[in-house]
Amino acid sequence: MLTVEKLAILIKYHWNFRQFEKQATVPEKALMADIDWDDLSEILQDLKRYHHHLVSTGYAQQIHANLLAVCADEDTAQTFIGYASTL
Repeated sequence: MLTVEKLAILIKYHWNFRQFEKQATVPEKALMADIDWDDLSEILQDLKRYHHHLVSTGYAQQIHANLLAVCADEDTAQTFIGYASTL
């Protein structure tokens, strides 16, 4: 599950798995072991489209459902939404 701490690591490495693999510390790698970078990248892209008003209402609801399914809690989901709105 995505947490705020894991989201911070994704942001730190600019969502670049190769950069993460080369530069991440052992504790960061251990923390991120259960993260599916591709799935989270897709959600990020969907959130960016949402913030640019490029999705339908129905698809926006699906994006939100997908987001809640991968986030550990509402705080993480809101942080993710806020981050995506800055991109």
